[in-house]
Amino acid sequence: MDHCTTVLIADNSEEFCGLLTAELQRCQGFQVVGTVGDGEQVLRQVGELRPDLLVLDLMLPKKDGLSILKGMQQLEKKPAVLATSGFV
Repeated sequence: MDHCTTVLIADNSEEFCGLLTAELQRCQGFQVVGTVGDGEQVLRQVGELRPDLLVLDLMLPKKDGLSILKGMQQLEKKPAVLATSGFV
């Protein structure tokens, strides 16, 4: 496979980040380039790392997922987003 999809995981659960990272490492074609636990870090990391995919928890501390999505509108290269939530 020529292209590897880069992934940034944004979730405040270290357990979830670890489990998802481990699963993606088992799959060919994915590379986790980072994990972040609060919303203020997400936009900065997306801009620096320029991932192909952002796995985004909508309920992050400091800045919620919807605010992050709005903030990403100004980026030249926007990642695909997989929104998640533990809200029940």
